[in-house]
Amino acid sequence: MNFKPIAIAILIAITTAACGDQTKAPTPQANNSQPLVKTEVPLGNKTEPQKPASGSTPVKPSSGSTSGSSQNLGGGTVSQAPAAQPNTPQVATPPKSESRQSRLEVPLRPATSGDVKMGAGGVKMGDIQYQSSETAPDAEIEQAIVESLGGDRTALQQTRYYYDRIDLSGDGKPEALVYLNGSYTCGTGGCKMLILEQSGQRYQLVSKMTLVNAPVIVSSEKSAGWNDLVLEVAGGGAAKHYAQMKFDGSTYPINPSTAPEVAPNSTLNGTSVMNDGMTAGGGIALQGEG
Repeated sequence: MNFKPIAIAILIAITTAACGDQTKAPTPQANNSQPLVKTEVPLGNKTEPQKPASGSTPVKPSSGSTSGSSQNLGGGTVSQAPAAQPNTPQVATPPKSESRQSRLEVPLRPATSGDVKMGAGGVKMGDIQYQSSETAPDAEIEQAIVESLGGDRTALQQTRYYYDRIDLSGDGKPEALVYLNGSYTCGTGGCKMLILEQSGQRYQLVSKMTLVNAPVIVSSEKSAGWNDLVLEVAGGGAAKHYAQMKFDGSTYPINPSTAPEVAPNSTLNGTSVMNDGMTAGGGIALQGEG
């Protein structure tokens, strides 16, 4: 019996079995490796800083940045104050004008040396002396004021007065010209003026005029021994002109708007009184009034 083929077959089987254990492909293993993930844990309003990747270089904000916010360490944003602006000069704003208190403004024009030589109605201003009003209260004049206006002190609560002393009659004793300024005594055409004459320790009323505009010119001309008074008529719809107030032996006219007009081209000479810019806040308040 030929055992050679049998031996070869057995050898082949043994070789095949041995090689099969070595060449068998290994069973794939499950990939259980996980990437490393860094979890941020809240800490109040902050977060844990993230570490930069290995080999990376942190980026610093540019020093010239003008952004209104920057990144904080936790990756958020932090508000920043705006960049300083150049110091631009501010233009001063004029203050608002404070509202003026309502007060009576009488259309009065004081005479001064700077006035035009030609006055109202073509009247020329000649040799005029200017006299300032008195500033000290006078109890006797105040008493005469109250009596001349009926004694109603309530009606005079807002009345102020100016007065000048000047000799009108030529007897060497000055009369008092008293200008009454206030809502009770003034209108659009002017204010009341009193002419008072001394009688002992008191004053008595010589004349009471209405619609008087200051200043008042005591003319060098006379009538019945008393100086004429020249008043400017203005306001109340009347054409501006000068009126000549002549003494008639007992009194002066009451209303200059009805008195004779000074002729054009006439030259006035004398003394100007009531030159202090009569306003409702000026003059002297009646004692115990205003």
